[in-house]
Amino acid sequence: MKNKAMEYTKSTLAIEGLYLTKEEEELILSKVNGELSKKEFIEKAKELSNG
Repeated sequence: MKNKAMEYTKSTLAIEGLYLTKEEEELILSKVNGELSKKEFIEKAKELSNG
């Protein structure tokens, strides 16, 4: 089910011309799998966005 959700998300973004990097995808999967708290997820997302 998680793979299906990720594929849907990627497809929806692609329609808008947006694509996830491998790092972004791994971060999202880490959150979905319960490996990160919401706070940790947000901190790491900010780090990725600032490159």
